[in-house]
Amino acid sequence: MSERRYTCKDCKHYRPIDEERGDCFGHVVPADMPVENCPAKAFEPRE
Repeated sequence: MSERRYTCKDCKHYRPIDEERGDCFGHVVPADMPVENCPAKAFEPRE
């Protein structure tokens, strides 16, 4: 069984800009960036 790997697009603070990137607290981040690399260290999963 594999563990779910969350990415920026799974976060409630992520706002999509296009298919590949989005805005997180004023930072442009890749949609598929692992949450461990979150520039704001504020990952919260979407409900």
